[in-house]
Amino acid sequence: MRFTGTESHEEKLYKVLIGDTYRKDRYERQRLGENMESISTVVCGYWKQRYLLDHKRKIAFEIMDSNQTWLRFTKDDIDWSSLKKLPDEAKERAEALSAFYPSFIRRFENGVAEVSWQLIPDGRFWMDDDGYGMTSDEEIPVYAMVDKDLNVLVKFRYINGDYSQLKSMRQQAEKMVAQKISDKEGGAK
Repeated sequence: MRFTGTESHEEKLYKVLIGDTYRKDRYERQRLGENMESISTVVCGYWKQRYLLDHKRKIAFEIMDSNQTWLRFTKDDIDWSSLKKLPDEAKERAEALSAFYPSFIRRFENGVAEVSWQLIPDGRFWMDDDGYGMTSDEEIPVYAMVDKDLNVLVKFRYINGDYSQLKSMRQQAEKMVAQKISDKEGGAK
């Protein structure tokens, strides 16, 4: 792998991730649309999206660390008012930026992807192959909309099963991306 002194960390990471090492059985690659791809690794027995690659710009970002802590999201990226009525355990997990339970970056459309972050898993998460260990826990996910740099455009929020909120969140995020593109093109003239 040949690096130059002028490459950014994201460019160097991209070169490493497209190499042969990340094509072996220990890694799962998933195309996310718009020249975006994730690379997942097994962490604590579960596949976790660890890296996001932008093949058009030839850059990559580390999504979470091996301790399953979000690296690109902060506490400021959470709509805390939507979490007020959630159990303390859920709020503590959000405070710790812990992606221990299933969490996913979905497909990109119009420069935007939905991120689902499970703060509390469904009780079946604890069940073994024989069905033992299942709890009565109800899944508690929060959702955000991000751009291709994993900047949060619409903060993580608890939607309490009202999935119509995802549509309005996406529309808001897509307007932001379109405005950013328009501003960039206007400045280039």
